[in-house]
Amino acid sequence: MQLRDVVSAGRRRWWVVVIGVLCALGAGYGAYATTPPTYEATATVLLLPPRATVEEGDNPLLQLGGLNEAVDVLVLELSGQDVRRRVEELQPDASYEVVNEPSTSSPVLLLTVRDVTSQGALQIRDELLATAPKSLSALQSKITSGSDQQITSRVVSSDKVAESVGRDRVRSALIALVGVGVLTLIALSMIDSALRRRAERRLTGPGRRGRGRTSPPTGVVLPPPVQGHAPGGHDGKLSPPPPVHDDLPSPETSRPETAPLQSSPDAPKATSALRDRRVPQP
Repeated sequence: MQLRDVVSAGRRRWWVVVIGVLCALGAGYGAYATTPPTYEATATVLLLPPRATVEEGDNPLLQLGGLNEAVDVLVLELSGQDVRRRVEELQPDASYEVVNEPSTSSPVLLLTVRDVTSQGALQIRDELLATAPKSLSALQSKITSGSDQQITSRVVSSDKVAESVGRDRVRSALIALVGVGVLTLIALSMIDSALRRRAERRLTGPGRRGRGRTSPPTGVVLPPPVQGHAPGGHDGKLSPPPPVHDDLPSPETSRPETAPLQSSPDAPKATSALRDRRVPQP
């Protein structure tokens, strides 16, 4: 169905559109109200070079080069199955994401935690902040034994309160609105087609002009309609006038000429004798 047909059907069946809009608004509000809110807490962790590589009195922030590779390795470690399993045991509905901070070229780790409760989001965030230095130390202990040769980490920022984000609720409401809207268009098309077919059957159906008249019994043959007249039970169409044939002779001209009857003096007697034979005498 084209857009023009949909608009025309909506104008004809405006009540279907009104019902569909009300149902869509109700479904969207219900989806928004029943979807639990999502709380988000974030934190950033900075990796620092080993103390053995920094001379006394130097600023370690000026020697951050070459630590981005360590951030990538730590991202893989924190995104592993072991850490996710511990998170699910603490908060089954929580989810987290660990990435390299995209807004800077420094070796900064970005932690993002989402949960259906504010307390759950903060709990998982703190668990990840405590796991990050342990995982970093465990990875380096397999390579070097000296603590002065190991990369360390420091928390740069951390949300004190988890903020409510309504993306999931808005997404659910939009899905409900679109779903009910599609169903409304389908119902509009079906209802409009059905009502139009019904109206066409009423206009072109038999017996429209003779509505209210009874049909003749079965087996009764109706006489042909007379010109300008439609008998009861007929289809209502006027029969055409009979064709006029100019080549046929008229009744007056086609009648054969007969000789005039001549009176005879014996005619009354024959008639009287015939009447005497037919009528019995007393």
